[in-house]
Amino acid sequence: MDEATNGALTPSDEALVQRHAGDGYEMMAPIIGSVAVAAPPADVWAAISPAGNLTNIHPFCERNEVNVWDGARSRDHVYYYSGVYYQREFCDWFDGVGYDLVLGPPGARTALVRWRITPQDGEPSGSDFSIKVVALLRDDVPAVEREHYAEHMIRRPLPSYLDSVVRGAGYYAETGTPVTKNQFGTHPIYSPTG
Repeated sequence: MDEATNGALTPSDEALVQRHAGDGYEMMAPIIGSVAVAAPPADVWAAISPAGNLTNIHPFCERNEVNVWDGARSRDHVYYYSGVYYQREFCDWFDGVGYDLVLGPPGARTALVRWRITPQDGEPSGSDFSIKVVALLRDDVPAVEREHYAEHMIRRPLPSYLDSVVRGAGYYAETGTPVTKNQFGTHPIYSPTG
């Protein structure tokens, strides 16, 4: 299994966090969302690699504003239907395979995120698509508050969030039709109403 899709913290996860987020963070165990896509890897890459792609694939994204779209130097902004807003700063870009980015409100870091496409074994017209999130907790926050945040903002809500996003990317790669708001259900943090 590729380190980027491994369900455990890897040395490259730790190195990427250190390089792009810096000191002062505790890394949580990764959470991964994945989906089998009935489309070849090139179609999945075409779905996730253009500037502003989140408006086509992300069912909780109201708009996706781009500052720079230039491989590993890319930076964009995700505005969710709930009003939550994050900035994505890309740090690695692998043409046809995926990318790594650091996510959070501007000026803060809340997660390392790895998007990956892999060909399905023995199925040239199929792909597996995954998003791996290593959430970052500030180590200067008291342990009780940190644990409450981890449970209620990450461990409980993140799996369903990732499921909707990977399904959205798969849907768009298979059909060429953009996802609709809350296409796979609502989300309590990012899009709580239909």
